[in-house]
Amino acid sequence: MQKQELTYQDIKFNLDTYWLDPISDYETPVDHPLAIICPGGAFKFLTDREAQPIAFKFNAVGMHALVLDYQLIDDNHSVYPLALQELATTLNWLKTQTDHHIDLSKVVLVGFSAGSHVVANFNSIMLDPEQREKIYSEDLSVEPALNILCYPVIDMTIGWPKDEDWAMKAAPDIYYWQAQEHLTKHGKPTFIWQTVTDKTVPVMNSILYAQKMDMLKIPYEMHLFGSGDHGLSLGTYVTQAPGNEANLNEYDVKWWELCVNWLKLQNILPKL
Repeated sequence: MQKQELTYQDIKFNLDTYWLDPISDYETPVDHPLAIICPGGAFKFLTDREAQPIAFKFNAVGMHALVLDYQLIDDNHSVYPLALQELATTLNWLKTQTDHHIDLSKVVLVGFSAGSHVVANFNSIMLDPEQREKIYSEDLSVEPALNILCYPVIDMTIGWPKDEDWAMKAAPDIYYWQAQEHLTKHGKPTFIWQTVTDKTVPVMNSILYAQKMDMLKIPYEMHLFGSGDHGLSLGTYVTQAPGNEANLNEYDVKWWELCVNWLKLQNILPKL
């Protein structure tokens, strides 16, 4: 892993990069798909449980991976719109990284919990040229091919956050609160998973976004598991906090296999 510092209008932010090295035996280098991961953490922090372990899973199926240290709530900034501008800057930066052999037509945005709110808002707002130009003056030279939303926050008015003041700190402009409201035909196919027993982020968040995608005829796949807490990550010992049995769920671990199958269905990964 290497850290990469980028800048948007004099504001610095970081990426953790997990590049696949070219295989020296090959006469022609292979261009690999890439995943940009936005971990959760309630806009207070970025949990490592949804960072490096997830990047390694994408590496293992033949994809480059980046973890975006997107803007959180602090004394000087709100999350929005800066997190969207940072993600757009990251996508445009990819075009300059020719040494890493990226298939720029196969870039996937991956969000967990609050990080999913950033990804869903990007899919809704930043891929619609009319909405994007209001907050980002540059062209988007690299567009994501699709999205993966894991126990996502979509609508900040239906259960998370509990405190409306926290939503206002994340986004003083309520335009950014409800990602589903701004989704247009420009949105990309999306994989969604969550548990119906999630006590932190109501499952209706996933349902609302899938419902809007269905109305717009944007391809999606959604899996709602019958048990499990919020913040499962992989649901295995790899991402289990010591002694926390709630981080383990033998049924929900299937989300990763289902996700890989969907990446194949969407031609991001080869069928065999």
